[in-house]
Amino acid sequence: MKDNPLVSILVNCYNSETHLKNCLNSLINQTYKNLEIVIWDNKSTDNTKKIAQSFNDRRIKYFLSNSHKNLVESRIDAWRKLNGSYVAILDSDDIAYEKRIDIQIKEMLNNRNLAVVGGGVQYIDENGHFLKKKFYLSNSKKIYEEIYSKFVMNNSTLFFDKIKVDKIGGYSNQYVYINDYDLVYRLSTKYEIHNNQSVLSQNRIHKDSLSYLDNKIMQKELYNFLKKISSSSPNLLIKIKNLISRFKCQYRILRSKMI
Repeated sequence: MKDNPLVSILVNCYNSETHLKNCLNSLINQTYKNLEIVIWDNKSTDNTKKIAQSFNDRRIKYFLSNSHKNLVESRIDAWRKLNGSYVAILDSDDIAYEKRIDIQIKEMLNNRNLAVVGGGVQYIDENGHFLKKKFYLSNSKKIYEEIYSKFVMNNSTLFFDKIKVDKIGGYSNQYVYINDYDLVYRLSTKYEIHNNQSVLSQNRIHKDSLSYLDNKIMQKELYNFLKKISSSSPNLLIKIKNLISRFKCQYRILRSKMI
């Protein structure tokens, strides 16, 4: 199966009954067929389990967590259930375009030093209405510069070489909210990373924003992470950009207090 490797698609769920059916339909209809779709249910209290098990597709594998955990702990638990050589991430309220896996697996197979491939997204609202498109950096040099001050990919388009992820220790439970950023950064220090310029997923924008406490924790995580990697910045300009990003973290925390 060298030219047709198994791809695991990881869908973390928690009370995902509203959009899970559309998410899973987009995965079972992928043009690339050698898939396993791993649903990790973080102890939902709604109909998530019922919806997940309603699909008559042997590629869908449903797992229920013994207890409710934060996102990164759930991802670490779910990662142990994956059998694929490659891993695609998709949030349970998002939608993958039908050629997404085909596009990303071909790029991976054409460059054995690639560790992660991302791509463009189309943002939609709660009801699926188009909002805007966003594309991410494809130029390798710019990606490696910008990653010191911001996340250079979209988390619902991430496509990993599982062996390379495992070699660097996988997801770290040090970060609850910025775990993708941390993982992609660590991969970038050893391997190539890239963004395909195709739109690969639809990302749903919710009206409900993070709570003040969640936002504060996320901004603190981001600040501490940026401070940690600043010493590895390759030049002064990149160090300055990193410093500006840390200042913005502090500003957002202060601003959220005033709202």
